[in-house]
Amino acid sequence: MATKKEQIEFVRKIYPAAARLYRAGGVHPLFVTAQAALESGWGDHAIGNNLFGITAGDKWTGKRRTERTFEYFSDDRQSGRFEKVYSITRTSDGRYRYEVDRKFRDYDTPEEGIRDHAKVLSAKRYAVAWAYRNDITRFAYEIAKAGYCTAEPAAYADLISKIARMIERA
Repeated sequence: MATKKEQIEFVRKIYPAAARLYRAGGVHPLFVTAQAALESGWGDHAIGNNLFGITAGDKWTGKRRTERTFEYFSDDRQSGRFEKVYSITRTSDGRYRYEVDRKFRDYDTPEEGIRDHAKVLSAKRYAVAWAYRNDITRFAYEIAKAGYCTAEPAAYADLISKIARMIERA
């Protein structure tokens, strides 16, 4: 876990870019900063300035980077989705934890990654969430429900909310 000083520095680095995008019609900057903190471990695990763990699908034409990561699914038939599977383990809640190699988008700057994140969130699959773009908890719940992550939507929303409160107090 990042120290309080590291957390404050992370917020100083990320929040201004998120606020600029918000003013241009984006998502609440506190949500963006909290999600970046969660997804990247306060910047410690950002993949090439990819603070959100955005994968690089076949249509992505930018830089890519392959990283070893963990993904969770309700079944053990997802191996074909990944370049390499190291293990599949059943978890105590009945889901399956995959340790895999996965391709991620690689950005030159954090701001470039934040801009692309805004584009990802503007996809049709997240349209329902946009009605809640100023409600951090509900927005997090709706994007998780729409498939943004493999976490359970309520748990994901709770984590984002907790981090947002930490940021507000910092």
